[in-house]
Amino acid sequence: MKKLLMIGMAAIATVVWAQDKAMSLADASGKVDAAAKDAATMSSIMKQLSPEDQVAFLAKVNAAIGSFPGSPEEKAAVYLNANEAAMKSHKGNLQKLLAETYATVPLEALTVINESFANDLFNRKADPSRPETDASFKAKALDTMKKIQARNAGSPDAGVRDTFAALMFIRASDGTPADFRDAVVANLPDAQTRDLAKNEWIPPALGEGQSKTYDPMLGSSVSEPDAEAPSVDVVLRLAGPQSSAALLADLMSDGLAMPATAAKLDSMRDVADYGMNRIPRTTNKDMPWYGGYRRNEVADRNRDSEGGKPEPHPYRWQRTY
Repeated sequence: MKKLLMIGMAAIATVVWAQDKAMSLADASGKVDAAAKDAATMSSIMKQLSPEDQVAFLAKVNAAIGSFPGSPEEKAAVYLNANEAAMKSHKGNLQKLLAETYATVPLEALTVINESFANDLFNRKADPSRPETDASFKAKALDTMKKIQARNAGSPDAGVRDTFAALMFIRASDGTPADFRDAVVANLPDAQTRDLAKNEWIPPALGEGQSKTYDPMLGSSVSEPDAEAPSVDVVLRLAGPQSSAALLADLMSDGLAMPATAAKLDSMRDVADYGMNRIPRTTNKDMPWYGGYRRNEVADRNRDSEGGKPEPHPYRWQRTY
């Protein structure tokens, strides 16, 4: 029965995505710069792309941002806004989008993204109405880490990139379960990365026993040897307020169902995607949208204090129900 339900949900999601897809990747590619510079434009375009094209488009946007002029703080702010908009516009492909972020955003901007995403998007306490158990949180994080690690495989900085993703989940865990940090580190793909992450990268990045610094991680970079961590406070000020959204529950929905967790928390998301634009119904006769009357039966309810005219009686053959 559960399997049939999941298949049905996947079918519904496929239909919705097909209806929502109104732009090809080729057409969207002509708007990369505009999307990179404006989160609202990024969100609008992403919602018109198929799940597969969303991932490809995000990679194009991140590549374009890399060519923009500006200080490290200014560019990090652009990366943050564009990638946050992408996450909030996902269509059941959140793990793939997140993996693309950690594969294509420069390391210096990942210093900010890992902190902001942990606080605003993937914190386990972001949706109090759907609390995450320790087991559920760990399972989702470890499964997503596998997708991120697979995407980064072959990158000269794979270990550093994977550790930035691990840091995001460690921050998002709020310290529980107690063994979560060790589990995430143990899940990293090679012994050297595991050792560096545990002993040299994660403790200073979390500010344990000293001032917080990403210097050991950035200093280990092969492709970005001169990378320096921008000021997080400056980046967030440039990026503007980041709206919270509970996306953690959507991490395990890849390809199975429409994401719905963040709909009520994210004012930037198009609520039409979740059926919230449907005609309201109520059994309360005092509410304006109560639909239990025929038109000629509510004349008195439609008069105002100035003596407004009642609704006319239905014309011949008009349906009144």
